[in-house]
Amino acid sequence: MRELLRRFNRSLPSFSLNDKISAAAAAFAVLVMLSTLGALSALRDQRLFYDRLEALSIAARNIERTNALIYAVVMESRGIYMSADRTVARRYADSQLAKIAQLSKVVDEWESRVTDDDAALFAPFKKRIEQFVAFRTEMARQTISVGSSAARELGDNDENRAVRTALNEDLEKLSRLYADRTRELGETADARGMAAFYLGALGAVIITLIAAAALALRWGVLMPLLDIARVTDRIAAGRIKLKIPHARRHDEIGRVAQAVATYQDGAFRLHELEQHEVEIERQYTDILRQHEQLEQGAISSQQRLDAAVANMAQGLIMLDSFGYVLMVNDQFRRLYNVPASIAKPGAHVREILAHRAKVGLLREKPSEYLAALRERMKERRAEIFEVELADGRIIRISERPVDGGGWIATHEDFTAQRRAERKLARAEYFLAALLENIPQAVLAKEAQSLRYMFVNRAAERLFGVPRTDIIGRTPAELFSPPTGAILEEAAREQLAGRGDDEPRAHSILTPGNGPRDIVVRRLPVSIGEGEPKYLLSIIEDRTQDQRAAA
Repeated sequence: MRELLRRFNRSLPSFSLNDKISAAAAAFAVLVMLSTLGALSALRDQRLFYDRLEALSIAARNIERTNALIYAVVMESRGIYMSADRTVARRYADSQLAKIAQLSKVVDEWESRVTDDDAALFAPFKKRIEQFVAFRTEMARQTISVGSSAARELGDNDENRAVRTALNEDLEKLSRLYADRTRELGETADARGMAAFYLGALGAVIITLIAAAALALRWGVLMPLLDIARVTDRIAAGRIKLKIPHARRHDEIGRVAQAVATYQDGAFRLHELEQHEVEIERQYTDILRQHEQLEQGAISSQQRLDAAVANMAQGLIMLDSFGYVLMVNDQFRRLYNVPASIAKPGAHVREILAHRAKVGLLREKPSEYLAALRERMKERRAEIFEVELADGRIIRISERPVDGGGWIATHEDFTAQRRAERKLARAEYFLAALLENIPQAVLAKEAQSLRYMFVNRAAERLFGVPRTDIIGRTPAELFSPPTGAILEEAAREQLAGRGDDEPRAHSILTPGNGPRDIVVRRLPVSIGEGEPKYLLSIIEDRTQDQRAAA
């Protein structure tokens, strides 16, 4: 081995500089190729790993959603069983049909993602889901058409309970199956650590080779060139004949040294070259000055952007296509109680979600939230939605893609607005319930067309027809010609301001309740300023009083 090394050292001067550099470049290229192949293999394995992990995450989410919807359907069924009022039971039945539709949609989506390995286990589960859906659908239809008693008779059987038990067992089997696959996936990830070690070792070899090549380049090329350059400077300064170093070398450096010997003949051109260099230097200085001005302008623009983001009322976060944070403001950090050491540029959104889950400000699992976010980013689908945090706050999130594959979202605390809306909804519900249960008939007409817009229960009893036959029609369309004409004439006088606010008596012929003696008080209703938009009529039935007096 030593003899081979000695022969190699003796033969080195016979090799040209091009041969040496080519050999080093070839060795470096081989190592880089090996490193690249290893990196591509690791990248492929990583992509397969994340694809399998995402598939398992979606399957686990489908199990949870299916189980939750089955439970919701069963709870609606209990509401049907326990409701003696048919109207209440029908509401439960309508809600049950909606949840059954959601359940069917979830199972169909799940089935589209089932692989051949899971088909044998999924098929009986899908069959039982279809039995469950068919049975609960029939129960809801029986409730709507007959009543809750028919639903109780239909649901009180062992076959229904057996299907429900079998569904629970199927969901448990699927959960265990996906849990086992997740554990196997973790073991596979551990095995990939050895490949990373080999890639690291190969990288160390490449770094060592680069260092050796740099040293060889310095002592074999750069230093001899510097020696030749010093001699060249002296020749240029005094045009003195000097011994040129490294002229006996047989490689390119030797040829350069030999070429320097001819430099004296061209020394007279040096001044011209120096002038040219001065011009280039001046242009370079101008370029540097312009570059500095552009940098200052960019810094000023960045400062203005930072100030605008910092003073936003909403929390803002901007991600790149891989989920890394590009920009985040203090409002976002305060909204979710995330410290600046975690929510910062360069951090991955996975770290922020993990912290939110830790402090209890994320309802679902971070992996599920991240999978849904990646799906929206992949589809470049802008969305506005609201989420309720565990502390009761309601956050309104507006997301949209940005050019280059990034993602930007604003988060706003919408708790006060939603609470105000709920109070208004309760007030509206109270008012509707109040109008529905007062003994007087209350009707509202649209001012221009005189079509009925609102009718309460007392008005249905007074006219003897359901409100579906009243709403959308005018008095002339609902009543016989004399009665309809009288009521429309009185309504138009009141809207025109020619009538008074006192109640007016009328004898009318109702569509389904015969002749009635009524007293009507008409009140124009305006929204803001301007002409009345509606006419409110409050009617008292005085028929019995008139007949008793007669």
